Amino acid sequence: MIDVRNGGELAPGTIEGALHIPLAELPRRLVEVPRQRPAVTYCASGYRSSGAAAILRKEGWADVSDLLGGYAAWASLAPQSVG
Repeated sequence: MIDVRNGGELAPGTIEGALHIPLAELPRRLVEVPRQRPAVTYCASGYRSSGAAAILRKEGWADVSDLLGGYAAWASLAPQSVG
């Protein structure tokens, strides 16, 4: 999982284990993204992550997906804590 949101957008939460690389930094930080594993990009709502997925595909990543709806969609499906 690659979180391409900007640092100020992380307050609502993150997906555990995701690599945080803002979209603007992705082209120069590609060496941090493992090529041997599937890559799933996400942002706040899904727009920027599609661009990130396109960058990875263009640079040779074979297994790339974009989390539709971004973090907002993921969070809406996550189990809510009861308290």
